[in-house]
Amino acid sequence: MRTVAIYRLLYGSDFIAESLASIYPHVERILCYIGHEMFGGRRIINYFGHDVYLPHDIDGVTTAIQNWKDANDTEDKVRLLPNPHATLLKGQLQAMINGEVIPRYDPTHILMVEADEVWHENTITTLFDVAQNTDADEIMAAACHLFWRSYKYCSTRTNPYAVMRALKGRKSIGPTGHALGSAGNDVTRHRDDRLKIHNFGFAASERTIFWKHMTALSFSRDVKLDSPPREEWFEEVWRPWNGVSNRRTDLCPSIGYEDAFAPAVDYPFEQLPALMQRRIRTNPLPDWVQLHQRESAPIPQETP
Repeated sequence: MRTVAIYRLLYGSDFIAESLASIYPHVERILCYIGHEMFGGRRIINYFGHDVYLPHDIDGVTTAIQNWKDANDTEDKVRLLPNPHATLLKGQLQAMINGEVIPRYDPTHILMVEADEVWHENTITTLFDVAQNTDADEIMAAACHLFWRSYKYCSTRTNPYAVMRALKGRKSIGPTGHALGSAGNDVTRHRDDRLKIHNFGFAASERTIFWKHMTALSFSRDVKLDSPPREEWFEEVWRPWNGVSNRRTDLCPSIGYEDAFAPAVDYPFEQLPALMQRRIRTNPLPDWVQLHQRESAPIPQETP
């Protein structure tokens, strides 16, 4: 197998180091496509009547990748590249793979990774075992452990999605949807219940979650490219949530799908990827520390 991993990034510095480390031994190249524009191309978001401007660099993800590369990329696998297709919602992966990845790197397989995904060491091994023993065009993750507010709490996304594509000698792929999966029915798919990915996207820093919400408001609500999100979600749902006194369950940001995410439940520390266990012990997000301090504080009592 010659596997090329692809990231497409607008932000994601919180967990990119652990994400890169989790896939590094298994792939031949890691292509980090950095964009500075939102899906749909807008640069201004109206938020409760105020215009919010997208910064050129949301959270320093380019610097975070470069720092990791300088310290860890002993085999020179990581490439930082501009994303010329950053504003495309559909067909973005098709354009990348056909225009750059296949002609330049000639892979047998494509692995799609998000900056917030940290692969468990057993799961990534299983993925590559499956890839070597299936004739399917796409390998689907069965579920996603969707961490909520911190590593202590986890919801679950159960809709399967493509994480790996076998090219089988093809010099191009057909149209893709929002991510790596084919937009048509021209491929065979393999779903494996062992492939459950750890995604920390909703356990990121407050800064990152704010901009995640802003970009969703832009391309989903304003450009109408996806289900529109609840404008108040960041301030009223995500930000005040805690596991002791405010364990609300309407977690999904999208209007009409508020209960699409399963309620967040306690997640066993020992089942986290080893890389995340080490991160938590040595360098936890300050946002996690603050949340856990609030949870351990006495709950104010009403005065008679």
